[in-house]
Amino acid sequence: MREEVIYNCHVHIFNHENVPDDFLFPYSIPLVRNKYMRWVLRKIIKGINSLPIIPKERQQRYGAFIEAAYRDRQEGNLKNVMGYYPKGTKFVILPMDMALMQRGTVLEDIDEQHAELARLYRDSRYRDVLIPFAHIDPRRPDSLARLKTLVERDGFKGVKIYPALGYPPAHEILMDEIYPYMVENNLPLMSHCSHGPVYTREYTKKVAHAFSDPCNYIKVMESFPRLKICLAHFGGSGEWEKQLDAPRNVDSQTWVAKIVELLKDERYPNLYTDISYTIFTVSENVPYLNTLLQNTKICEKVLFGSDFYMAECESFSEKRLSIYLRTVLGEDVFWTIANENPQKYLFH
Repeated sequence: MREEVIYNCHVHIFNHENVPDDFLFPYSIPLVRNKYMRWVLRKIIKGINSLPIIPKERQQRYGAFIEAAYRDRQEGNLKNVMGYYPKGTKFVILPMDMALMQRGTVLEDIDEQHAELARLYRDSRYRDVLIPFAHIDPRRPDSLARLKTLVERDGFKGVKIYPALGYPPAHEILMDEIYPYMVENNLPLMSHCSHGPVYTREYTKKVAHAFSDPCNYIKVMESFPRLKICLAHFGGSGEWEKQLDAPRNVDSQTWVAKIVELLKDERYPNLYTDISYTIFTVSENVPYLNTLLQNTKICEKVLFGSDFYMAECESFSEKRLSIYLRTVLGEDVFWTIANENPQKYLFH
């Protein structure tokens, strides 16, 4: 009998204290900490969202950051996302280390963010709900020692990296220290793989985004064939739009197409992708996803994830979109990506 437990493999619960002060513009994030300014900014965001000159993805993500500031630390966001899903749903929690992206200071550094997540994981109310991952930036001193502490002392279950913050997935610290430890301890990797406004100011936007190109993971997979890797967001909503609109001689260059080819390649049996944000903000992408999942090789490598709370300011609630996705995909496919595949990725 199938274990009908949903695994949401891509969830964020950090808040404004973990976001750099200058993320939007100088001192923009500190404004959020004032209740009156939060009300004003919410009105501004609502107005900005109606302007066609503002890219849709940027509107959504900026608005989501503002909305998250209304909640009480990580626990408030956790309670919110739990309310969208059936009792017993499990959530992979992905911290964000944005202190080194050269957009100002953060009130609460990654060590404090990890510590609070560890506290929630020890809490009996959340112990069976949380699957905590550690965000590892290889430019941080003693990255391996930090990871070992989080895994061996606090019970963290995987690693998150975000190359657009300024480093390649084949960074020497990752290759020489982090990945070998992960393989030895059967820890899965979740890596950001889409375009978006979260990137370092150390490089141009184009260069920063290039760090996340799916092809950059070939070297990693060839060096560590047992390492389970998830390329989050399936390339991103912008790449999906290109894929759906471009002629055949162009669409093969999209990140969607690249990921699809890698998923089908028998040389990379431990590669996965998730549908977070990309599907949960653009319902028009669901039929194309359904088409892709008719291929068994792809279907067995896709993970359910929502990217809460990044998609929170969309017209449809997370709960509504989750039900819509389940309806379009059908029960068998939905439970494959929401239960069977996540368990293989996380535990086997």
